[in-house]
Amino acid sequence: MNLRRKARIRKPSTGPFAPLALFELTLFSSFIFVFAALLIQFLLTLYTALVLKFYSITFQYSLFTIIFLSESSTAWTADQIYFVFFSGPVLLSLIGLFLTFVLRRSAYLNWKTKLSLTWTAFLMVNTLPASIVAGVFFFEGFGMAFQWMIASYPVRGIIAFLAFSAMVLFSHFWWRLFIKASYSSEFLAHGENQRIFIRAVYFKPWIFGFIILMLFNWPYDNFFWRTFLLCMGFLSVALIDRRTKMFRKPLIMKSDKKIFSSRYQYFYFLLALILVWVADNIIMGF
Repeated sequence: MNLRRKARIRKPSTGPFAPLALFELTLFSSFIFVFAALLIQFLLTLYTALVLKFYSITFQYSLFTIIFLSESSTAWTADQIYFVFFSGPVLLSLIGLFLTFVLRRSAYLNWKTKLSLTWTAFLMVNTLPASIVAGVFFFEGFGMAFQWMIASYPVRGIIAFLAFSAMVLFSHFWWRLFIKASYSSEFLAHGENQRIFIRAVYFKPWIFGFIILMLFNWPYDNFFWRTFLLCMGFLSVALIDRRTKMFRKPLIMKSDKKIFSSRYQYFYFLLALILVWVADNIIMGF
């Protein structure tokens, strides 16, 4: 009996549950999360810059940051503030909903493409509710419009609570969508295997990615963006539920089950991050 129990506890040395395989899966998903989050921040910043340019408001621009100049404050109107900072998150969330619709209808994509699209759709759809939560206390990004529209902290807090509750309510939906990006049917056998997969492909990458993404906000004290990223951890709530989440096993496309096709991919990912970080330090005035 003890020998059987030890056999069950012993970690496999091969297969998708091997420590090395889970580590590589976490590392790969972490890179995807970081690049998807940077894409979201870049799109929001670019959209905001284009609208500000249209309104002839002066500012300084980098890939992920907009710095407003003191002389630009007199050019603002309330309607401009609402449109500049409210329309961006709404637009991204709508694009994310469309991407989610396409993703759910595309059953024959390979697992790496599915995982990349799932992270991107996940971040895009939740851009608006996460911005609402982050905008309660921080007068940055969406918070600038949110605090102009509603001056009362309790009212903003109630709206933010409802927004975050809505995110948590859809946790199981995102759980199933991430599960569909699995490269092995072994992750779908039962609830515990699914939790192992979600921890490897979402929970740990969210933590590691958050740390990496903070480097892209240095030396700016952008607490709004930090709170935004923290809100994206809401799917962790679903890990508390011990019940099996899948009602129907998704189609798992045949693959070589190689997470990294070559060891050089580590270097390519890191090099891309370094280049993006360097490009972000280039500031242009408008």
